[in-house]
Amino acid sequence: MEGEPQGFGQRLRTARVHAGLSQSGLEGRSGIPKARLSRYENGHVLPSIETLGRLAAALGVSEASLLGDQRAIVEEFFNVLFRRGIRVFTVDQAIRLANAVADILETAAPAVEPPAGSGGDMASATMSTLADGEAAVDAPVPGSALESMPDLMPPA
Repeated sequence: MEGEPQGFGQRLRTARVHAGLSQSGLEGRSGIPKARLSRYENGHVLPSIETLGRLAAALGVSEASLLGDQRAIVEEFFNVLFRRGIRVFTVDQAIRLANAVADILETAAPAVEPPAGSGGDMASATMSTLADGEAAVDAPVPGSALESMPDLMPPA
């Protein structure tokens, strides 16, 4: 049902499809037999911690996100900002930054719908339409909300 929380199997399938892999492709990357992958995706069994790590590594996602913890996505977003020299110290700054990112995405990229059957409980955005690599965030877009947030920008 739409809006219901996803189970592990649905999150695994969504991550696999998002990675552009068939079950055979994921078997090749992870070394986990296709039959077992099918059992995971259909909710018949859950993987061990070791297997969860292999799945996450093969799919390029965190174990936490496969388990349904979306905090990993937010944490990685802020880790990227930190590595780029951008610091967020207050809730007000976080709100302004989130609105700026939303403005940029609305302007530069089409709206992103969650994959069918995902229940909408995953954070997603298509950044590839913005620019190649990290060049798109080296400086604020002229006229964007980020341009009005010098307190967040690293020193020049």
